[in-house]
Amino acid sequence: MRQKSYKKDRRNGRGFSVCILILALICLIPVAGGYKFTLSAGEFLAPDGTVESFTPEVYSWLRAVFSVLFLVLMGLFITSVCIPERFFEFWREQWRSFKGFPSALKSDTGTFFSAVRQFFRENRKDIPLLLILFLSGMAIRLWIINRPITHDEAYTITTWGSGSLKYAISDYQLPNNHVFHTILVNLIYHTLGKTPALLRLPALINGLLLIPAVYILGKQIYNSATGLLAAGISAFSSFLIDYSVWARGYSILAFCAVLIFIEGTIVQKQKNRFVWCLLILTAVIGFYTLPVMLYPFGAFCVWFLLRALFYRKFPLSGYGSLVNALKYFIAAGIVIVILTGLCYLPILRNSGIHALFGNVFVRPLPLADFKPTLISRAIDFYRAFTDTVPPVIRIALFLGNILALIFHRKISRIFIPLQAAFLLWLLPLWAIQRPNLWPRTLIFLWPFLILWGSAGVIWIVEKICAFLPSGLQTRFIPLFIIVAAGVTAVPQFDRAAVVAPEDDAPLWYYADRYGLPKSIFDKNIPFSTVYVYVNPKNEGFEEPRTLEEIINRYGPGESFLDRSTEKVLMASENAILYRFHANERVIRKTFGETP
Repeated sequence: MRQKSYKKDRRNGRGFSVCILILALICLIPVAGGYKFTLSAGEFLAPDGTVESFTPEVYSWLRAVFSVLFLVLMGLFITSVCIPERFFEFWREQWRSFKGFPSALKSDTGTFFSAVRQFFRENRKDIPLLLILFLSGMAIRLWIINRPITHDEAYTITTWGSGSLKYAISDYQLPNNHVFHTILVNLIYHTLGKTPALLRLPALINGLLLIPAVYILGKQIYNSATGLLAAGISAFSSFLIDYSVWARGYSILAFCAVLIFIEGTIVQKQKNRFVWCLLILTAVIGFYTLPVMLYPFGAFCVWFLLRALFYRKFPLSGYGSLVNALKYFIAAGIVIVILTGLCYLPILRNSGIHALFGNVFVRPLPLADFKPTLISRAIDFYRAFTDTVPPVIRIALFLGNILALIFHRKISRIFIPLQAAFLLWLLPLWAIQRPNLWPRTLIFLWPFLILWGSAGVIWIVEKICAFLPSGLQTRFIPLFIIVAAGVTAVPQFDRAAVVAPEDDAPLWYYADRYGLPKSIFDKNIPFSTVYVYVNPKNEGFEEPRTLEEIINRYGPGESFLDRSTEKVLMASENAILYRFHANERVIRKTFGETP
């Protein structure tokens, strides 16, 4: 019986090896056949005999994918031939794990939620202070959530949010389309309404969730006091507040970046399939919002692999072996790549791969421009990070970051510092990629810089408190956290100034919000009245924005206006609204009629 079973397994193994080889050869066909051959094959298989979207650009991308698949499959084939017993035993074990996954997932889900309840029970003394910080951060954000819509917000809303959902998920004419965030805005626009507060709801929710998320990560890596201080500074950080009430996807990116490290900390401590699923979902949402999720996700991967290097000294609990732990890590990575690819498939089909990876905003800078641009963006980043932050907090966070790195082993609960993972990943990547690093694309770094700075500050404060009586120690640290966070918030109230829209996109939004037809912006039809908006402060534009330039460059031209009818309807420091009657003679001559 055993001999028959062995022969059967051997035949099945050979059949499996042949299948792997056939799949490898199929992957080789588009690689070796070239673009024309692959195109003709695609046209043969297509129902209408044409494949319009299959461009040489798409082929180059597919060729790279199939080349990788070919190498992987050939590696598997060679392994199955050289060490068949170990190879097939490994895959049998994976199959058994796969069949038992649903029941294991159910068990791990219960374990996870039990651990969550236990976490909050153990830290219930922190909840009142965390709630105060959270509600204070919410109050500030709600106070300014209805401020005027900015250009990027308006462009996102009017271009993708107000149209069909199909268009929103398939068009990528500009990286303004943070697709997952755009989907949420689109659904809100067509169901709840189009007021600024409603359209900013997804950004607001993620910006608020970031506050407790920073606390949890701080608690996991350092201690409760560090988590609370970091949460407080995050709640009152002017930069994070701005992006929490800005209808873009940046707050989603920041929240996903913190959340993925929270989940990563958990899966390093125990094998929990439910948390691995959450990690996959978090990464996919981050990538589907902004492709620069590659920055924090790559840092997470480096962090996990660095931790795996020290498996013998510090085993990963529950996995049994390093191979098993890496199996979950690799499987999660593969699933993330597949799901992200499926999410972006409508864009790849409609807009092409160049729109996603080769647009002007992500294209590598020339070598000659990279260094000066990098220095300029570093200054912008520093100014954004320190803007409105009192010098005492600024210096404390700066010194805290240095102390948290130098004394990591004394301060932190984890073996591998997150700072090392970010540096090892980001610096080589940026050297290769040569990106234009706008401060907003690095928003994912804000919570971590705040967290590391808070860790160093709390460490010093605890050293000072060691000289105080125990009763004063328990009161001093919470009081210090409230004062430090509150001092951060003081200048924020001066930032909530109303700034009028600077160009066309906000005007499109407000016209749409109040039911004005799009035809009011059409200068190719007869008209009787012209309204001209001018921003004298000229913020964000290099060229002058005078009345004459607006009329001639963006409007119908001065000849179409009767300048004698000029009337100022509104005038402020950064907004002047003029009204003119049309020159009927020129209108009649141009259009053959008057409105």
